[in-house]
Amino acid sequence: MSDRERPNVLLITSDQHRADAMACAGHPAVRTPHLDRLAYEGVRFSNAYVDCPVCIPARSALISGRRAHELGCCSYSTGFRMPVPREDLLGSRLTAAGYQTELVGKTHWFLPPSDRGGFEHVTWMAGLRRAQFAYSDGRPGMQAGLGYNEFDPAPSAFPPHLHTTNWCVEQGCRFLETREEGTPFGLWISVQDPHPPMVIHEPYFSMYDDADLGEPVVPGWIGTDGEPLTNYTERVGWNKKPFTPEEIHRIRSVYLGMVTNLDHQLGRLIAQLQMLGAWDDTLVIYSSDHGEMLGDAGMFSKRCFLEASAKVPLIVRPPASWGLEPGRVCDDLVEWADVLPTLCEAAGAGTPAGVTGRSLMPSLRGEAREPHLLHGQLDERHMLHDGRFKYLWSAADGRELCFDTAADPHDEHPLHGEPLDRMRGLFVEHLAAEHHPHLRDGTLVNERRERPTPAQLRALDRAGLGPTEHLGQALRDTMWIG
Repeated sequence: MSDRERPNVLLITSDQHRADAMACAGHPAVRTPHLDRLAYEGVRFSNAYVDCPVCIPARSALISGRRAHELGCCSYSTGFRMPVPREDLLGSRLTAAGYQTELVGKTHWFLPPSDRGGFEHVTWMAGLRRAQFAYSDGRPGMQAGLGYNEFDPAPSAFPPHLHTTNWCVEQGCRFLETREEGTPFGLWISVQDPHPPMVIHEPYFSMYDDADLGEPVVPGWIGTDGEPLTNYTERVGWNKKPFTPEEIHRIRSVYLGMVTNLDHQLGRLIAQLQMLGAWDDTLVIYSSDHGEMLGDAGMFSKRCFLEASAKVPLIVRPPASWGLEPGRVCDDLVEWADVLPTLCEAAGAGTPAGVTGRSLMPSLRGEAREPHLLHGQLDERHMLHDGRFKYLWSAADGRELCFDTAADPHDEHPLHGEPLDRMRGLFVEHLAAEHHPHLRDGTLVNERRERPTPAQLRALDRAGLGPTEHLGQALRDTMWIG
């Protein structure tokens, strides 16, 4: 395949952007004109998931094409290193295929913090840290004093050009301006919004103050004996002081403001490609590493397999020269591990052996995609998805849930009878085929853990053993190192 036939590649990933927070996905309030444009010129995948809704394992699945539990670690772990040859990672495949490769922004994967993952060059977030430090004359409190997973909104203390999303897009535009002509590029821009802290500048901070954002959806099974222990500990552990309705509206409105700022910055990238004459020859993929509960199910953050957390936006805009039908919505079951084989096929880079992901190219062409099962795991939590029905198993206490995701987009109505029995049977068969340790002698593992009280969860958190134990390390690993 000649350079003229191979598309440029622009991969854009965000952090904690839930799938329904786009106008093209039907959100009644948020304005996302440039994401909408990508969807109108390409394909929006309405049934896209991550197999582990936490930053590090999700991003590792993206660059390896393998699910997190197959890599050997399905949790937030800064010390684990994936057992995948470097030459099989996404950056390495594109670089070896003759692409000029650049990664801008957040990495946060199962690799050493300084590892480029096969990309020729990485523009680390440390550059932004230095710029913010200089702007503030070395004073602390660069994010209004808020921690990396706090949900108390605050206006940014920095001008727009020093906001993380804006800075990353600016670095991406500089790469496009100075790249080597005649060589296809592989540019990955990895931004942190709309991940907390809920900090943004105007007009985005107050853009949705008066918008009707509705109320969080809290299913009736939340807080009952049927709620899995792992769901309970996340819900209670992260929400030690319940937010008032006014506070929840403020969080949701600022979150959408961060999404719109991200979208407007994507408009700069599109304009840059158009001015350089590269837009029609560029394959663009937009997605996010997990969603955000935003009060649904009484929860904030992610770390569960409910739809608002595990389902993600995924838009693929093919080059105009491919002549594919634009503006389609595809409901094929897809996942983040599919990105690597998709880009490898498009770039003529050769898909490495052993990947779980499957190329999205048939779906882009409108062809039928062979049905499959998606197994996700986060610590002791499991998800098995067949494209419509989603089965959840908690090995901590043996509780299970099953939902019809097509008819029940907010996980409100647990299913019983035939759908539950069928999905449980498929799950047992799948674990048996994987020789998974959470299946013993044909029986699903139940550790029969007791449910801690809210006071016990708070005590664990104060001791550094609760949901916030990783916050300091997360700040060091992702915000400033990569």
